[in-house]
Amino acid sequence: MTDYAPCDKLPLSKPEGKNMKTPNSVSRRTFLSSAVACGSLLAMQSAGLDAAKAQSASLSIFGPLPPDPAPPGAAQFALDAFNAWKAANGSEVNYELLAWPQLHDRMATAFASGSSPWDVIYMCGWVPEFADFLEPFADRLPNALVQDMPPSSFETVTWNGKRYGAVFTLSLLTLFFNKEHLDQAGIKEPPKDWDEFKRYTKELSRDNRFGFVANYGDPASLGGTYWMAFLQQAGGRMFDDAGQPSFNNEHGVAALQMMIDLTAAGTDPGSISYVGINDASNVFMSGRASMMMNWPFMWNPAQDPKQSKVAGKLGCALLPAGPAGTASVDGTDAWVISKTSPNIGKAEKLVEFYLDKDVQKRQALDTGWLPIRLSVLQDPEVQAKLPHAATVLEQAKHPYNNFITPEHNQVTQALGTEIQKALQGQATAAEALKSAHDLVAAIVKQRG
Repeated sequence: MTDYAPCDKLPLSKPEGKNMKTPNSVSRRTFLSSAVACGSLLAMQSAGLDAAKAQSASLSIFGPLPPDPAPPGAAQFALDAFNAWKAANGSEVNYELLAWPQLHDRMATAFASGSSPWDVIYMCGWVPEFADFLEPFADRLPNALVQDMPPSSFETVTWNGKRYGAVFTLSLLTLFFNKEHLDQAGIKEPPKDWDEFKRYTKELSRDNRFGFVANYGDPASLGGTYWMAFLQQAGGRMFDDAGQPSFNNEHGVAALQMMIDLTAAGTDPGSISYVGINDASNVFMSGRASMMMNWPFMWNPAQDPKQSKVAGKLGCALLPAGPAGTASVDGTDAWVISKTSPNIGKAEKLVEFYLDKDVQKRQALDTGWLPIRLSVLQDPEVQAKLPHAATVLEQAKHPYNNFITPEHNQVTQALGTEIQKALQGQATAAEALKSAHDLVAAIVKQRG
């Protein structure tokens, strides 16, 4: 294995929860400067794609630019092993990489043509939408590999009883906090429940800083991540067993009221306009906010004194519990295989390579993206360098449903737009949820 520097030398990315984007709307994450920084890399890799397709021994891979989760050869880790795999399998591997917000629409365009130019494709909660174009290969993965992955990791890549992909990083929202700020306020532990969360947010809002920061500016991200986490903490669900919206009740109102109360307690007012997770992360890493909900990838850049003023002061904890306990949402970063791939067997081998224990370990150590394999998560070296891995693993023992449907993008966009109105005082929690319910019901009805 190589010892390459992690790609976090690039500007911090914006994995937002894992919200999806509508064909014409906003995504859960937004790359700003990272997309520019990697522009030359994209051009080089895109240029190689056509030539690669002409070679039957070549595989074409479509995925996100680093520092979002990217595989060996696209990101700088496990490159020796990657080269050895290509030699052993007599195959070139060519990447087409785009900034995360561009992925969905690029895929939609390709699939609409009836075929895709790729063999292996990154997927993030879009399996129900694109299932007709995907090979349901996951049941053919080696049993030892499947047994080493959380069973729940397959939920977001399963549709109509078929498993279409494999998640490759355990990415759940957890609470990041500034230990120095808590000490200064006389707070000994991070908040364990909603009452403490609101009280600590208020007490930590002092000295020209805020107790909490989030990125509520992207409706799809707001509806697909923050809201769904709070909803499950309240004991609610997005849909009933018949697939109809079921969040407009006491659980849904409690979840939204919690977000309203947290805003009033001391959330950075800029949160309502921060579109990407980068915006909120930068506030937190500059020391201008004390707590935020974020993805595991943030650990490495936040601990880098070249990028962060909170290096050495960072803590990670389970999301505070609501009436039903703690709950989160999943990042759902997965690999799937195109149904029209002429190399399905070799594509499956490549996905297995991406999930190899040694590759997963280097992924964690060199990029900060946690492994999905349970044995690697428990590796002492991984836990020593990434102490938040144990917290994420514990968070995974509690609910983290993303409630994914073929209309997920539309649903989260509509939901988030109404929630924004409530957070800005333009509607009560009950009024906003009633409007959101009607919009989501209409979207679901269109499916028939």
